[in-house]
Amino acid sequence: MTSHAEGRRAEDRAAGYFKRRGYRVEARNFRAPQGEIDLIVSKAGWLIFVEVKMRQGEVTGSPLEAVSPRKVARVSAAAAVFLSQRPGPAPSCRFDILTLGPDKALWGGLRIRHYENAFEAAGHFSV
Repeated sequence: MTSHAEGRRAEDRAAGYFKRRGYRVEARNFRAPQGEIDLIVSKAGWLIFVEVKMRQGEVTGSPLEAVSPRKVARVSAAAAVFLSQRPGPAPSCRFDILTLGPDKALWGGLRIRHYENAFEAAGHFSV
């Protein structure tokens, strides 16, 4: 499977994860000249910009470490473009990271971790 196909599969699983928890998927793979947002979901008055990371293990560091200040700036700029295209006042927003990785102890062998307000938790500035 190509890395593009693996990324698409991870984003499909991430969208399913959010739908099962009552979120509404607003957009997938939103692209702007400034950057790309993997998934945009909403729930309870919040608009959430999600970075999806497929992990092969913890060897490469934590998911919060995997999102660089440059990536945060690009996702934040793309989020500003997305918000500018929506009518009405801007909703409350946050930036989350969702990771998918192997876990042999779980049925299906996949562990999903959802980190809310991840950009702030990592000490990065966001919109």
